[in-house]
Amino acid sequence: MKIGKSPLIAAGLAVLAAGWIASGQIGTGANGAEQASAPTDPKTEAPRATVRVADLTALPRMETVSITGRTQASRNVELRAETEGQIVELLAQRGDAVAKDAVIARLRQDDRGAKLSEAKAVLKQRQIEYDAAQKLHEKGFRSTTDQAGSIARLDAARAVVQQMQIDIARTTLQAPFDGIVREGHVELGDFVRVGDVAATIVDLDPVLAVGSVSERQIGGLQKGGTAQITLVDGSSHTGVIRFIAPVADPQTRTYRVELEIGNADYRIRDGITSEIRFPLGEELAHLVSPSVLTLNDAGVVGVRTVDENDIVRFKPVEILADETRGVWIGGLPNQVRLIVVGQEFVVEGEPVTAVSVDATAAAGDAS
Repeated sequence: MKIGKSPLIAAGLAVLAAGWIASGQIGTGANGAEQASAPTDPKTEAPRATVRVADLTALPRMETVSITGRTQASRNVELRAETEGQIVELLAQRGDAVAKDAVIARLRQDDRGAKLSEAKAVLKQRQIEYDAAQKLHEKGFRSTTDQAGSIARLDAARAVVQQMQIDIARTTLQAPFDGIVREGHVELGDFVRVGDVAATIVDLDPVLAVGSVSERQIGGLQKGGTAQITLVDGSSHTGVIRFIAPVADPQTRTYRVELEIGNADYRIRDGITSEIRFPLGEELAHLVSPSVLTLNDAGVVGVRTVDENDIVRFKPVEILADETRGVWIGGLPNQVRLIVVGQEFVVEGEPVTAVSVDATAAAGDAS
């Protein structure tokens, strides 16, 4: 008997299930439609989401352009021999700081001194001849042509003396400006000829900070303007723009910009990577915490705000700068009620319950 009742029980359960399903469908089709068409009872309306908002006012911010550059000596000169001779004295080595006109090296004079003495003796003789000829010319005993010849011989003797004096002076190699001997290219006993490099001298005061600015940004820079330079060691310096290239680099379409930085102690070396920030002008922007930034369905970066009716609104923004204090954003009205907590749980057009918090919560922890 127990085995025979099993099919009947199963069949009965199936009939009950079918009836329950049918009754549910009928109820949804009829009563459900009536309920949807009936006016909503305010007492049964779903509770609004609660968000925290901060009333923000736009702040003045200095707009800047930041580029990566490098330091460079303001002058880099190869000191070349202007006469030939053997190096007999070296007074500055590589790495030495030298003052303007300091002696770097001396060449052997050889017979230059004797030739100068000879040239001076000839000059003295030509001077005597000229003086005598001049007196005779004044008395009418010497023609104008003869007088002109004596003047020419005197001038030629003077020129020889001057040439010898210049040649002797060139045997002393001097620093053209205050700087540092970057490279020494000669040793004692070396024989140099005209044009041979004896030393390379660099000028590091002022030192330059050099970088390239895009064609969109170059219009905001002016010669004589200032910029802030931060070196890789963390030190900061102020530079003055001394050169802006009038023509762009054909490969990169950027413009070379050079800034001068005072460097009396030579602590800033040539070739150090640096960050250069050029101020372009003041603008109004909002400083907020990165956590308030969000994306809409189209992937646009923005923030969520509430209007005067506590309705959520999405506002696209432009990220202007990132600092330790927060993120500077643009594109918002000067006055805005920004959602600082709960922005990820509400959508555009949704009514919310807005709880005001201190404005500093927008740039820090609002919890």
